[in-house]
Amino acid sequence: MAQQETAARCMLLAGVAMAALTVGEARAGGFALKEQSAMYQGAAFAGAAARADDPATLFFNSAGMTRLPGYQVSVSSSLIMPQSTLQNANATTVSGFPVLGTLGGDIAGDALLPSIFATAEIGGGWWAGLAITSPFGLTTKYGTDSIARYYALTSQLRTYNITPSVAYQVLPNLSVSAGLQIEVVNATLSNSVDLGSVGASRRIPGYFPGRNDALARLKGDDTAVGWQVGLLYEPIEGTRVGVNYRSSIYHQLGGSVGFENVQYPLSLQPNFRGGPATAKLATPGLLGIGFSHDIGPVTLLAQLDYSFWSSFRTLYIDYPGGPSITDENWRDTYTLSLGADWRLNDKLTLRGGVAYDQTPVRNIDRTPRIPDGDRYWLSVGATYKPLPKLAISAAYTHIFVDNTHIGLVDGGPGTPNYLRGNFSASYNNQIDIVSVQGTYAF
Repeated sequence: MAQQETAARCMLLAGVAMAALTVGEARAGGFALKEQSAMYQGAAFAGAAARADDPATLFFNSAGMTRLPGYQVSVSSSLIMPQSTLQNANATTVSGFPVLGTLGGDIAGDALLPSIFATAEIGGGWWAGLAITSPFGLTTKYGTDSIARYYALTSQLRTYNITPSVAYQVLPNLSVSAGLQIEVVNATLSNSVDLGSVGASRRIPGYFPGRNDALARLKGDDTAVGWQVGLLYEPIEGTRVGVNYRSSIYHQLGGSVGFENVQYPLSLQPNFRGGPATAKLATPGLLGIGFSHDIGPVTLLAQLDYSFWSSFRTLYIDYPGGPSITDENWRDTYTLSLGADWRLNDKLTLRGGVAYDQTPVRNIDRTPRIPDGDRYWLSVGATYKPLPKLAISAAYTHIFVDNTHIGLVDGGPGTPNYLRGNFSASYNNQIDIVSVQGTYAF
């Protein structure tokens, strides 16, 4: 009976463990999304904390709004087209039987990412701003016949971040800001459960390892609050340095876990009933340092971002058969980007940039839910002003992502991957992004 309870507990975990945070094929390291502005994207987000070109500065350094006179509104939309394909995969059950399944096609779903920003000069050296963004998320999805099905089927994370902020111009060349982040998270996770291995180990007729699958699904949501601060300094005219910090936000997702296609002896079926479930999610803090320097019609740009992903050390899940703690051991990472703007005339500006974006996922901890690798950005873009108060920007980015490898081992009862089997695979990854943006000054 103890063995049955252990097996039931591990299969219940299969619906939620190893994945409640790593739930997206995102565009920055981990599951972050920085594609909040076509203008900034055109230079690979180089100098983002120092640019202060339009209201999108609210996301990258809200102190920059002190350089925006009057009232301004900006709307940006990015079509993100990732590709991640499973290659050379091999899987066996805990008892050594081969797991049959397909490699499938592209597991990463395309997404349209909108962002809205508004700034207002309210007088006395004060500005106010409001940003509505989606800073984390996107989706990976495997077919139910995938060879990776015991580790992942659907992984979906959506975030909605509302950030009101204020900025104050302390001196003509120095501004500071502070803001409140109100973040809503919705998550859906699912994967198959290998009932066949448990049934075969109990010598139940008709049960074979890797053939009698059930489906486990977790859904949850939460709203939590964080903060951000910024500073913009211009030591000499035409040269700016910006510093921005966005805090980590700690979520306690509440929802439910459910099972489908569960066919098992009545004595064990109660272990697979649906019920309440919770999972802890911490979005990482981020420190951004930007540099901008004008040389005639050219602006040189540089940016260093440091993301505190090490806050994702463990995955804590509470459920009817739990709780459970799974080690994740993500690491802090950095992103370095370099770019330039070239103002051809009063109406047209061209830009370009490159970036290196380090993955927070250690090789030993990589899972099929997010087969993340180091990224190399190549971006181009332009801004056109058909009217003095209207600017239209567009950008294209191709991201070269390192091919990655996964090697996961089922260590038997009591280990995190029990009943998921042994799984090894390689992934081929790349990303294309097309963005447009409109900005209007009142």
